[in-house]
Amino acid sequence: MNKIEIIHNPFTVDTQFRINGQAPAASCKLSSYTESRLQLWVEDLFSELSELFNQDNNFHIVFQGVESDFLDVQEAAHDAIANGMQVELVWRESEPADQRLKKIRDLIGEANEHPTFKRFIEENDEARQSIEEAFNRDFDVYVVATMSSGKSTLINAMLGRDLLPAANEATTATLARITDNDQKPDHFTAKRFDRSGQLVGEEEKADQELLKEWNQLADTQLIDIEGNIAAIQERPDVRLVLTDTPGPNNSQDEEHQRTTMGFVQDSKRNPLILYVLNASQLGTNDDRNLLSLVAETMHKGGKQSKDRFIFVVNKMDVFDPESGEHPSQVLSRVKQYLIDNDIHSPLIYPASANLTRLIRKPQDQHTRKERGDFRSMADLFSEEESMNLLQYMPITEKVKRSLQQRNLSPLMLSSGLPAVEAMIDEYIDKYNVPHRLKRAYDALMRAIEVGLNEAELIEQLGQNERQLEQLNEEIEALQQRQKMGFDTAAYKGKLEREGKTLPPETEQQLLELEATADPFLRKLEARFDKQQKPVKVNIAEMRVQEAEETLQFHHKKLINAYENLFNSTQDIVRKDLEADYQRYIANIFLESEHLDLPILEGIKKTVADISFNLNVKANDIQEKKVVIGSRPVKDSKWYNPFSWGRKKTVNEYGTESYVDLGALWEDRLTHIETEFSKLVQNARDEIEVGKNRQIDQFVAFMTDEFDLKFAELLDSLKEKATDREAREQAIAEAKELHTWIENFKTNLDSTLAI
Repeated sequence: MNKIEIIHNPFTVDTQFRINGQAPAASCKLSSYTESRLQLWVEDLFSELSELFNQDNNFHIVFQGVESDFLDVQEAAHDAIANGMQVELVWRESEPADQRLKKIRDLIGEANEHPTFKRFIEENDEARQSIEEAFNRDFDVYVVATMSSGKSTLINAMLGRDLLPAANEATTATLARITDNDQKPDHFTAKRFDRSGQLVGEEEKADQELLKEWNQLADTQLIDIEGNIAAIQERPDVRLVLTDTPGPNNSQDEEHQRTTMGFVQDSKRNPLILYVLNASQLGTNDDRNLLSLVAETMHKGGKQSKDRFIFVVNKMDVFDPESGEHPSQVLSRVKQYLIDNDIHSPLIYPASANLTRLIRKPQDQHTRKERGDFRSMADLFSEEESMNLLQYMPITEKVKRSLQQRNLSPLMLSSGLPAVEAMIDEYIDKYNVPHRLKRAYDALMRAIEVGLNEAELIEQLGQNERQLEQLNEEIEALQQRQKMGFDTAAYKGKLEREGKTLPPETEQQLLELEATADPFLRKLEARFDKQQKPVKVNIAEMRVQEAEETLQFHHKKLINAYENLFNSTQDIVRKDLEADYQRYIANIFLESEHLDLPILEGIKKTVADISFNLNVKANDIQEKKVVIGSRPVKDSKWYNPFSWGRKKTVNEYGTESYVDLGALWEDRLTHIETEFSKLVQNARDEIEVGKNRQIDQFVAFMTDEFDLKFAELLDSLKEKATDREAREQAIAEAKELHTWIENFKTNLDSTLAI
């Protein structure tokens, strides 16, 4: 039997493989997985092993890591066994992520108390921001659905009270963000923000009527709610933020539509999406558009891109097995429906949110109708074994243990929603906490690197007199070269004149996005075939409305894709400028290479550590939002150019009996193509602006800060090299700092070790 050992560290994103006691060859596919998150390769693991061993499919695997990762390996092993392989799997357990997060928090507290080391964090925007984000407790869950899915009922069930209005028209007009706060066990506070982001309403004890009223106000942008989400246990390091999103085709606010789509498309943060389906009503046009976006997003990544979409099949209580509507048949239809929409192996969770809601709602607060509904559902779910929805769910052993520990009633478990809530906890453990630990670890390691470079530089001042004389001469030479500009002016001038071309990755993605419009329009054109006979007005209206919604959806999807590309391009350009900076520093010291002075390498490293903090700031992001702004285009906003208008179609053809669909399409095609071309050009222009802004910031740093910081370093070194007392004190302090940092690094590494 082939023996495989896998040690996976999700916190440092490092994997070690041993194949029959030996590390795999560099050419082996497994070697390419060593720096990737397990969820990106685990589904291919056994097919790769089978190929490696020439179809000798007998494996004894020892996995060392955290439980959530082991469960993914176990799932892949089960699939392999089902395909005829023989697999033995052993797990060596590692410390859970939440315990490690507490240790990291303590280490950061220790770092911030050190008078010198904290400077290495504070002076680097990226490190400071990474640590702040790592310990931002908020975890986002977006609830997405089309009309009549029972989305508000589901959220109210999770809250343990009727807070969101249940009427569809009152709940889909705006964003409602609900933050878990166990310190408010008996009430929810609410704040209303208008479209300019200003706080315009505040209520200490919010209720349904207030939220319904706020939803219907035209200037409402966001309703921010805070209180105890009864279904979720707040943790010291994580608190849930539930966002009730508008439907993607909600006509009341186009920005909200695009925001909802953006949550789905966000493959960088990978937020958890609860996609609520109506078990009794599948196949709406709204669903098809949104599911196509989900499918596209799921295909882009590994297992995480699938795990982050939880499909909740709501309203299972409308089916009665005695009438021949067995839950398994309903779920088979749902699964096939998702497969037909290109979503394969979906995580499907049947639920009756209304039953969960009524169980959690105090019975003395039930209305007459609710009392009747509750009795009916309680009888159905208690008497019919097939209505125990838990049996149909793809839950892990960890989730099963979690549900057992909650001591829930059989009726509550049968309702299905508690399992969905437990899956949220598992996703946090599996992805969110390790990601946060990785960010904090990388930030601290960067600070450690800078601190060690600085300490080692000072320690190297302990040279003999001859070497100190040489050092003084070289510092003076560097100062003279600095006064002459190091060719800095020429370097800056070249950047200002020539700039930088867009990164090849950006150009490729721009071309790919640009190429999506034509095949999409050709496909849509087929619905308006010139060869068709003229159709009745009502059919023409229906075709036009469907086409308009589809065009709007595709246009918004492209806007979000361009915004994501803007942000990724900013990162690429920043890294490119950082590499330029390192090459520039190397050129400064070229003339010093003939000297055998290790301290010069230390100076070079320390100068290279000077942070120019070239990051995308919040105000930059606001500035680039011209991409999604508005300008006059006939009678509509530029990102809503397809207002063929349902009313317009009626007016145009209201006196005719039939409509020539081919002529209708041809009449509007030029305008549609023009608008897509404008979107492409505007997006390209704004990405170019963002790139140039980064270059301007870099040139400003070289002009205003670099020379000053470099001069300060040289002056400080020159003083220490010539003043024995100052030198000895600095060396002693540097040795002390060096020892502290090494101990700190040891503690940091042990905290994340597997």
